[in-house]
Order: sequence, then structure tokens, then C-alpha cells
Amino acid sequence: MGSELARGAEPGNEAERLRERVLRFAAPVVEDHGGELVDVEVASGRGQHTVRLFVHSDKGVTVRLCAGISRELSDLLDVEDPIPGRYRLEVTSPGLDRPLCSDGDFRRAQGRKLKIVLSDGRTETGRLADWNEERIGPEGDHGEQRAVLRESIAKATIEVEF
Repeated sequence: MGSELARGAEPGNEAERLRERVLRFAAPVVEDHGGELVDVEVASGRGQHTVRLFVHSDKGVTVRLCAGISRELSDLLDVEDPIPGRYRLEVTSPGLDRPLCSDGDFRRAQGRKLKIVLSDGRTETGRLADWNEERIGPEGDHGEQRAVLRESIAKATIEVEF
């Protein structure tokens, strides 16, 4: 899971080191509560760190789930002390407009309509019919299957359907 969640951060910077430390403690706590850890963000400012956990649950991310994870993880982080100084812990849902990055993201998006912005600026849309480590396969409106290399994707999001 750690490699899936390590997107976008520069290796070796302080926020990434803190993020990796928190990740080691957070993942098992989230799983014990029946959730899946989607991402961890660490931001610093005003003399304290903000640690933000993005959690998914097939049953829905409720206030009760977030509060339970927050209480248990906060106690653990206070004892283990992986974060120097003060910190604020936030546990939340990743939201609908969050970019899809990991295999778990694509697994959850199976059958959903996606908007895919490619690194060359083109945009593709279609229902996610298939995916693997190297490519995703959106299906067009007329059932045609396409293959998009994951390395060519600048951003992929689920389209909200009404």
C-alpha cells in the first residue's frame, strides 16, 4: 500500500518522511475499523503539522467511522510520537472529485463513467470496463473498448451522473 500512496511527494523532504511514519501507524488502525486508507497528506504551517487521512469504506465513510479512527490513531501517535511538536489530525472521505491514482481507486471506479485527461491535453470519457497496472480500458458510448496507458494519464476522475 505504501507505494500506491506515495504519489506526488518529493522523496526525502520532511513532509514525506512524516507521511511515511504516520502511514505505518495509520494503515492498520484504519483497516481495524473496516476502512481502507486511500491517502495521507502532511502539511506544515504556523508551528504545527496537519495530518490528513483520506479513508474509504464500501459501507460509506461516516462521522462515527472517522471519529473512531481519529481517537485510536491520536492515542497511538501520542504514545509513539512520530510527529515532532504539535499536530492536528483530520480523518475524512476522499470525495467524489478526487483524482484516481491507485489500483484501489480504479477497482472502486469499475463500471463508473470517467473523465481522463491525458498528458498531451486530450480528454477521453467512458465507463471503466477494465484496468491493470499498465492501462485502463474505458468503454465508449457505443460499446467500443479503448486502451489508455496509465503513464499517459495526467488526471482521471469519476464523472458525477444525475
